[in-house]
Amino acid sequence: MSTMPTPYPRRTRLEPPPAPTPGRRVELRSVPMPPPERPSRVSQREAEVLRLLARGLSNAEIGGELYISLPTVKSHVASLLAKLGARDRVQLVVAAYETGFVVPGQLRGSARPVA
Repeated sequence: MSTMPTPYPRRTRLEPPPAPTPGRRVELRSVPMPPPERPSRVSQREAEVLRLLARGLSNAEIGGELYISLPTVKSHVASLLAKLGARDRVQLVVAAYETGFVVPGQLRGSARPVA
């Protein structure tokens, strides 16, 4: 199975120690993550669409949330696919989470509740 190349480095919430020493316990410590930023290659509206995609909304639901037509939503999704090198919506969502653009548990706005 091939993985999608991501244009952004993967961020982590844990930082390993500088160098493991034999016989010494390895401890991971938590480090603060930078605030999620919009990928520089996408427009503000595309970023909004990507956030809603990551929340699991359909094209029709995204259109309703942003007050845009269904063809406009489809156009933004197609643009995101091309700009981020993803082959489908699932890869867009994975890229959004892996890059820190979307942070689990920090959903904004209404729409679907987290279950």
